[in-house]
Amino acid sequence: MTNSGRWGLRASLAMCASISCLALAGLANAQVTLGSAVDFAVISDAGPLVLGNHTVITGTSTDVGATYGNVTIGGNNTMIPGDVVTSLFELGPGATISLANYAHVAGTCVTDGGAITLGTGATCANEDTTNTNPDIALIASAVNQEEDFDYAVTCLAPTQSIPAVNLAASKTQTVTDAVPNGLNVISTPSITMGGSSVLTLQGGSLDQVILETPGNMSLGYGAKIVLAGGLLAQNVWITTTTEPAGFNPPATTPSVFLNNSSVVFGSVHGGYTCSLGSGVTINGAIICDYGLTTGPNLTVHFAPATGLSLPACAG
Repeated sequence: MTNSGRWGLRASLAMCASISCLALAGLANAQVTLGSAVDFAVISDAGPLVLGNHTVITGTSTDVGATYGNVTIGGNNTMIPGDVVTSLFELGPGATISLANYAHVAGTCVTDGGAITLGTGATCANEDTTNTNPDIALIASAVNQEEDFDYAVTCLAPTQSIPAVNLAASKTQTVTDAVPNGLNVISTPSITMGGSSVLTLQGGSLDQVILETPGNMSLGYGAKIVLAGGLLAQNVWITTTTEPAGFNPPATTPSVFLNNSSVVFGSVHGGYTCSLGSGVTINGAIICDYGLTTGPNLTVHFAPATGLSLPACAG
């Protein structure tokens, strides 16, 4: 079993014919959270992470990381307030971190033995390539727990099933939760939003909202997913196609595409790769499987998904 979730809970459940599944799946009343994943503002699981110039991340415990891929961070005064970590695990050592000119990491740059390359004026507060830093275990735990969380999402019955979100430019749509003060699972075939369109998720401060689609999520220039009614970003999970098994993603377009100047409130999960344009703002966190690439001027106002707790899949 690898340190990544690629061979995590889902692969283990497939072996249920020969071993007991109860311990793997958990008791019916057990709860699943994101665990260590809430320490990371940005994760690329099983693929490279490329952040554009002048990326700004705000908040606390704002780590950035990748597994089974290298990290490339653009310059022009990019600011990462936490640690940056990457590891190839059993495929390594060799994962690398590269900072372009005048990129700054306030914490430690951590690899599994691969090189850390700093451009002119670029800084890491500390560097550790020994493969013994606790951050290596932390990101392994983070991606495994994120995998378990994803699996729990697939076992949830929708509380609302809505038609495909297909907003033309400058149009609006509001989805109101169906379970006040509870867990709301909103299922839609796909999410496609034209330029300057707005999708509003409405709920109270005690609500948990999962917006899930087996299709892709595409936001046009300046499109927004916003919250109303007191709904909190740390209680919102927006997720696309369930990821495939194995290390090699299918040859498809990104499952999450956020065009220039788009804005999202809540944590975004991409089941395949993610592609973000210039000037995107995430008010939450972003986790992408098989790679994440952003344009310049990304802003992440980190709001870790600490308010989400899901029932585990029944054995």
